[in-house]
Amino acid sequence: MIKFIVSDLDGTLLDSRQQLTKRTALAIQKLQKKGVRFLLNTEREYFDAKHLIKQAGIECDMICSGGACIVDQKGQNQRASYIPQDQIAPMLRLFGKHRTFYEIYSTKGRCILGTKKAYETYLTTEVIPSLLLQDKNFSLTQKAFDQRINETLFYDSANALLKENPKILKITTSSNDTWKLENLKREIQEQVHQLVVSDDSIYRLEITAIEALKGVALKEYMEDHNLSLKHTLVIGDGENDYSMLALPYIYSVAMENATPLIQNICEYQTKSNDENGAALVFENILHQHT
Repeated sequence: MIKFIVSDLDGTLLDSRQQLTKRTALAIQKLQKKGVRFLLNTEREYFDAKHLIKQAGIECDMICSGGACIVDQKGQNQRASYIPQDQIAPMLRLFGKHRTFYEIYSTKGRCILGTKKAYETYLTTEVIPSLLLQDKNFSLTQKAFDQRINETLFYDSANALLKENPKILKITTSSNDTWKLENLKREIQEQVHQLVVSDDSIYRLEITAIEALKGVALKEYMEDHNLSLKHTLVIGDGENDYSMLALPYIYSVAMENATPLIQNICEYQTKSNDENGAALVFENILHQHT
């Protein structure tokens, strides 16, 4: 019987409108009341993910930033894998060389080296168009756009940020210029060490510490809480979910909208994120607990 559920967020719990449906939220809440532990394992940083699930009335532990940190439901950091300080400056120089805008996710939150206007331009001319290339149904409300801006910290320079000595979990960039991203990825891999460059999408790069993987963080979480793989269900859709979906003995579930790689390694498949695929899985588990 399933006693522990681990779920990705984007493309899994969230539909193409970036919303968590009432049906999905209700199923999670009912599972938790039945004593089933629920863990969110997401590429998003903590404050983004926390806002989304709080709106849906869900409280749970989280693995955030692609495995870079483990945070309990009270917001307390349990473990974290930070980018080595000596690797940050050379990496940022490469972003500058390729004229690539980027977002820094630190213990202070989302940080931008530049102005608010520059960040708004980046979102409207690169991030949103690249997301639309991945999913033609993608949409971002003005409220969500404004919230993203308001929850971001702005710095005049890298020195101004690093002077505050924050610990950096990951750095991301999005663009519809795939040639630029591919060249940036190659140079980072060649010149900057102890890092993982994830390209789950050809329009986005995520840089984290080498040990910051969803599967690695999940294994640590399970060891800390004495949880069994044999009673665990993991659900996801993207290649960044591979390390957790490939764990032995688990019940692995791929969304219908999952990449071919994820569909091939998973034991089960459910409907897409726009058809309440995750909710269908959770409701089936609920029946087993009645």
